[in-house]
Formats: sequence, C-alpha cells, structure tokens
Amino acid sequence: MERSTGVDVAAGGTAARWLVGAAGVSALGDGIRFAALPLLATVLLRDGFQVAVVTAATTLPWLLFGLPAGAYADRVDRRRLMVRADLLRAGTLVAAIGLLAAGWLTLWPLVAVAFLLGVGEVLFDCAAFAFLPSVVRPERLETVNSRLFAVQTLCRDLLGHVLGGVLFAVHRLVPFAVDAVSFLLSAALLANIRGPAAAPAAPATDGHAGARLWRDIRDGVAYVAGDPLLRVLTVTAGLINAVYLGQIAVFVILVREVLGLPSAAYGLLVSAGALGGVLGGAVAAGVARSAGRVPALLGSLALIGAAGLGVAATASTAVVAVAWAAGGAGIMVWNVVAVSLRQSIIPDRLRGRATGVYRLVAWGMMPFGALAFGWVSDTAGPRGAFAAGGVVLLALCPLVAPALRRDGRAG
Repeated sequence: MERSTGVDVAAGGTAARWLVGAAGVSALGDGIRFAALPLLATVLLRDGFQVAVVTAATTLPWLLFGLPAGAYADRVDRRRLMVRADLLRAGTLVAAIGLLAAGWLTLWPLVAVAFLLGVGEVLFDCAAFAFLPSVVRPERLETVNSRLFAVQTLCRDLLGHVLGGVLFAVHRLVPFAVDAVSFLLSAALLANIRGPAAAPAAPATDGHAGARLWRDIRDGVAYVAGDPLLRVLTVTAGLINAVYLGQIAVFVILVREVLGLPSAAYGLLVSAGALGGVLGGAVAAGVARSAGRVPALLGSLALIGAAGLGVAATASTAVVAVAWAAGGAGIMVWNVVAVSLRQSIIPDRLRGRATGVYRLVAWGMMPFGALAFGWVSDTAGPRGAFAAGGVVLLALCPLVAPALRRDGRAG
C-alpha cells in the first residue's frame, strides 16, 4: 500500500517551509557540534588516536545502519520518525551535558554519545529525503531542495562552525546545550506538519521480522542496482565525495606549504567553499529549469573537476579561494539536481531504502578518497592531489553522459 502523494498546494507549501526551517535550525546545531565535539574530545582525552575514535563513532552508523534505517523509514510515518530522531539526539546531548558536568564523560561515554548522535542523523536523513516529495509537487522539487541545501550549508558550514568554536571558548557546556535546543526546536517545527505524508505504508505481516527486514533491504539494493540511471547517480556521487574528502584532507597542507599561509587562513579558505555551496544552492533550481537536468548535472561535474585543476595550477591565495568556492557551488548544484531527480523517479514505498543505499555508497567511498589522495599528496604534493581529483572528475563526464542522456526520466 503506497502513501498518498496528492498534495494540496497551500498545505504542501506550508509543510515545505516547516521542513526547511527545521532543517536549518538542526543544521545550525550540527555545525556547532561538529566544531565543538573535536575540541571537547581533545581537552578531555589528550590522545590523538582516542580523538579519532570519537570522530569515527559519529560516521560509523551510516555503515552499520544506513540500509536498515532506510528500510525502517519505508515502514513508518516518516515525519514522526524525524521527530523521534531529533528527540533521541536532544536526549543524548542532555545526558552528555550531565556526564560532563559530573566529570564522568571519559572515552567510552564520549564514544557512545558520538555514536548515538550518528544513529539519530541516519534515521533523520533517511526519513527526510523520502518525506520531502510527499509535501512538494514534482515540478517544485529543485526549488525546495535548493532552498533546503542552501539553508543547511549556510547554517552548518558557515554560521555553525564559527559559533561552535566561539561558544566552546565561553564554556565547554554551552555549544552542546545550544545543539540540544536546536534539535528540540526542529522537532517542534516538524510536529506542525500535517497532511498527506502522515499515513505510513502497511508493513508486511508474513515471516519473521528479521527476514522481512532483510527482504526489504535486499529489495532496495536490487532496485538501485538494477536501475541504470540510479546506478550512475549513486556511483558518481561516491566518486565526487571521495575526491572532495581526499582534497579537503590535504587542503591544510596546500594552505601551509604551497600558499605559505598561517593555519588560521585554512578556516577562511574552507569557508569559501561553503559560501560557494550557498550560492550554488541559490541558483541550482534556476540552472536545472533553464538548462535541463542533464546539462546541469554534467556541467556541475565538470565545474568540480575544473576547480580542482584550478587549485592545483596556482600559488595565488585569491585564485585558490575562487576555485574552491566554484567547486563548492558545483557540488551543491549536483546534489540539488541529483537528489531531486532521485526523489522524482523512485516510488514512494522505496524512497527510504534507496536513500540508505545511496548514502551508504556515497559516504562509504569517502574514507577511501582520503587515503588515496593522502598517498598522492605524499608522493606528488598537495597540488598533485588536487590535479588528480580534477582529472578523475573531468574524465568521468564523458563516461556518465550517455547514461544520463539516453534515459528520458532525466529530462
């Protein structure tokens, strides 16, 4: 039984605004936490490996639970699942604040906190990407996704990261209290959404629960793997993420050794990429409407590749900043158009599972990118790493173009 997807224009517009608002508030808290948690781990643990363990615990849930969470999101009311994920994260942060105040937030409690926050993120994201098409007409997906991605990038990657460091300097408890409040506000905004997405798909009643879950996961994987367009979008997203994380991993080396800048300049240059992402989110819908989805996807992919070559070709700080911002804009346009395309072609009953598969591949390739480009940087310097990434993505364009162009659903 499919969820109803008929959307009243007024109700859908209101629901989309609540959803974007909730995402922005939550992203601000996430940005604060992303900056503050490593600082807290460094202060409490004073051991590089243990700090890395805490960081890894935040992303590990995507590898462990990405597929099951997607299957679960296809069985329940997705709006309620997002609310519960927000409440889980808020409760986790409140517990962390209590442990920190009592002096009990040692390595393993800190790992548990990071892990539970990651679990909440997995549940929320799988539900959110599947939920959005239920309250937005297909022709407005790019517009709403543009707004959503731009707001998230602005709040998380620009405002949140800056505030995280500032608030931590005020008191180590403050950023985590603010993050907890952000999740509560997000849950309150989502609770205001009413309408067509409230009726969940009926879960299967035959067979053991574990067997049904495995069957649901298998169906989601088979659907994505068996669809040529989804397969291309998923693999390409994984390669983009691998290149991006690989380049960001060596970016600080380029800033210090090639540009000869102090470490403080690294944050400013990284912010240029986030600013480019905000601008890309602002124009993505217009680019898709005027040029078409396929040219927008290929153009953004080429822009990301060219940006890597631009960074590699210069020792000018200004040129590096512009190139890095252009790459951020290209990534954002790709994300908006690719996500909107996936949402428009995947059946509602499979959207959660497809999101889990997509994220598992897209995020799962990131550590390999960091390792590969770290090796390239060691052997050919950071410029070589950026050049290699640019070449990989530019070479990818003619490989994915035929698959995109021959599939009429890409538009």
